[in-house]
Amino acid sequence: MSATSGEKTEKESLVLIHEAMVIAEKLKIRKILIVCEKAILVRTIPTDTEKFQFFVVVPHEKVIEDLEHEVILCDYRGVARSDRLDYILRTAAEQGKLKKGEKAICLFSLSGARLVDSLRIIRGEELYSHISLRDLKRIAKNIPVDVLYAVVNLAMEIGREGREGVSVGTIFVVGDTERVNELSKPMIFDPFLGYPEEERSIFDPKVQESVKELTLIDGAFIIREDGIVLSAGRYLHAGAGGGKATPLRGLGARHAAAAAITAHSETIAVTVSESTGTVRIFSGGKTVMSIRSYRPHLLVKRKH
Repeated sequence: MSATSGEKTEKESLVLIHEAMVIAEKLKIRKILIVCEKAILVRTIPTDTEKFQFFVVVPHEKVIEDLEHEVILCDYRGVARSDRLDYILRTAAEQGKLKKGEKAICLFSLSGARLVDSLRIIRGEELYSHISLRDLKRIAKNIPVDVLYAVVNLAMEIGREGREGVSVGTIFVVGDTERVNELSKPMIFDPFLGYPEEERSIFDPKVQESVKELTLIDGAFIIREDGIVLSAGRYLHAGAGGGKATPLRGLGARHAAAAAITAHSETIAVTVSESTGTVRIFSGGKTVMSIRSYRPHLLVKRKH
């Protein structure tokens, strides 16, 4: 009698968990995190080993009934799958499950088609050097934290990777879109015009790639509170409330535009510095957070 698809995926999970334990032992890693999207995965996790400390990441309490392992409760269901792992790991760090100087192995489903299909080695330092979800919740105000997280995470990727071999800078403005439209004007024919909303979500990896490509042009990205990208290439008036308009060229102008737009609207602005890759978050007319993007390789500075 042939095995069912459910039995096959459960067997695959057992194999991957076993391999994770082998790798953990070789690398002297004690902590293993398993992202449990379905309750069936719980029964594949070993309970008879003292070598490792297993953490089960679950999105809601229904999954954790009669669970023998330590639980990390993290409702990641509203976060895009491409951003989900980082979101989970930062939650684990904030709950004290992962600390600086520690290593851990994380098993998760990247595709969503299997119980687990991917393995990643985590270093605690990575989780403390960039985004604090607690700080984002404090900053977000009327912006859903998952939307702000997606925008900041994308900004960090842009700051770190650049585009087509060159460093790029850009600005995102999130929320209060009617007011933002009053304080800005199009610099180019809008590349997002005419597309249905379901094809313009900032959570969609295809949209994220389009945004990265469009950072090669000047102007701001305007994003609605629910994560829908409304427009790109918008010229923000740095004077906002009636002052002198300043083009979005260079860190100084971008900084001024972000500060001004957030001072005169209920928005959050996120900028990427072309020269350093630093990501800055603006609210109420001032910088509320700065995040240095790690650049693993040198990028040729873009020439204007």
